[in-house]
Amino acid sequence: MISMRSMRAHAVVGDVARGRARTRRTTTRASAPRGCPSPSHGARENQQSRRDGVKAQNARFDARASAVDASAVRGRAETTTSLSPTTTTSSTTRASESRQTRTTSERARRRIKMRDVRCVVLAGGADETNPLTKNRARSAMRLGGPYRVIDFPMTNLINSGARQMYVLTQYNSHSLVSHVSRAFPAEMFGNNYEGFVEVLPTSQSREHGETWSVGSADCVLRHLTAGSLTKQRFDVEWEDECLAELGSLQECSAYAADGVTIVLAAEQLYEMDFNQFLEQHLASGADVTIGMHTDADAGSATRLGVMDVDENTGEVFSFVEKPDIEKLAEFMECSTEAELNACSFKVNMGVYAFNNSVLEELLVNSKVDSTRHEFGSHVIPYALDRGYKVSSFRHEAYWQPIRSLRDCYEANISVATDGAAASLLSFDRVMFTKPNFLPPTTFYGSSLVQGSIVSDGCVIHDESKVIDSVVGPCTILGKNVSLERVVLVGRDEMLKRAGTKVPDVGENTTLRNCVVDSDAIIGANVSITNARGIQNMDCSDYGYVITEGIVTILGGVVIPDGFKM
Repeated sequence: MISMRSMRAHAVVGDVARGRARTRRTTTRASAPRGCPSPSHGARENQQSRRDGVKAQNARFDARASAVDASAVRGRAETTTSLSPTTTTSSTTRASESRQTRTTSERARRRIKMRDVRCVVLAGGADETNPLTKNRARSAMRLGGPYRVIDFPMTNLINSGARQMYVLTQYNSHSLVSHVSRAFPAEMFGNNYEGFVEVLPTSQSREHGETWSVGSADCVLRHLTAGSLTKQRFDVEWEDECLAELGSLQECSAYAADGVTIVLAAEQLYEMDFNQFLEQHLASGADVTIGMHTDADAGSATRLGVMDVDENTGEVFSFVEKPDIEKLAEFMECSTEAELNACSFKVNMGVYAFNNSVLEELLVNSKVDSTRHEFGSHVIPYALDRGYKVSSFRHEAYWQPIRSLRDCYEANISVATDGAAASLLSFDRVMFTKPNFLPPTTFYGSSLVQGSIVSDGCVIHDESKVIDSVVGPCTILGKNVSLERVVLVGRDEMLKRAGTKVPDVGENTTLRNCVVDSDAIIGANVSITNARGIQNMDCSDYGYVITEGIVTILGGVVIPDGFKM
């Protein structure tokens, strides 16, 4: 059993260590990312000088903090002895107890697994320019046939062993909530005994006034202060293992309290083992770890957060959120546009690991006004400025944030045509989504499908061609229909009208480079190819919108026979 005085001594050590982490400043930039033109000789010398200064400063802080640690432990032990005259414990025994306490705490820290991590999935993003998000959240858009965008990050978490997951919603959340509740039910985790996925809508409160969340960080802060992110899973096996290794319920409680929270966006496509992400976060001793994609071009970097990191340790030296071209060139020390275009940027994936002991502190202190509060714009810059240790986790595989209609459209086509996104639906990966319980798809006559995905419950009639396209569930194509680079969202159930199956796309119809939203009906002899090459046009009164050259047939509309555009 661990003595109370050794536990108090350990508490002092922990306080000093946390104070040291918050005092250290590491804002100097590292060298230019790999693949970028090297700066001038003078610039390299200045960068190296600043880097050496940061390392020397960190070394001085570490040495000073180590001395304070030892002094604090000795002082606490002596104070305990003076307050207890009858105690005869030797200084050697007290030192042994202190070492045992420290070792036990470190052992507890290493025991943190993905099943113990609180995972917060941000799924409330709005996109008023995307016609597919008129009645749904971005994370509820279909991708790859039967799946929704949110299924991909949720699959990453579940396959990694996560068992405490919260989905935070706000914008157009009805279809998202319906999907999540059916795709990840309580039965999946032993009726909440072994884990859970809980949907938390945004709300108003006395503390925050009559306003909704004003950003990702504000949303998490509201739920933290409301206590809605404190649900615990019930796991007898975990408690037995913890007691066997740590020896006391007090250490188990401390281990559970001083855990980790992973925060991630729901509108992103990638495959990641979060066990590796967590292990690196714990091993680095960081307060915050950021998922970092290593291969973004200048055009993408201006819409994301750009980082400058130490190539050896992964420590983040500086961070700028959504810089314009001029600021990006200054950040990367590029003097010409050619140099900037040749760069490969390290960008923020919107995936974070926070120590629970610093998460709420960062969220509260980084909020400077009531109009906007984001992780990338406010929390991470604040952490770097105040000397918290911020590290990075390299992700070099496919990663695509879904920010617009074009992002969703191109990701769908990439999955269907064996492009870069096709790895997301590989045969060796388990995918989780809502079961539809549909009959198999039927192909009649000489229908042709090439480089495409056709979901369950579809009917493809004679002489129809589906090329480089995605056909969603329960879609019916009439005879001699031609689809090329088309995304048909489909519907959730089989459609019957007047006792007969009405085709979603009528006979002799040609569709090219377009998206057809759910429950839309396209008549016979229709041609939608955007032959004039229009880039942007709002024709919602006529049932369609053109965005960046992509024609979107709005949900629930009926396109009459013979329509041409």
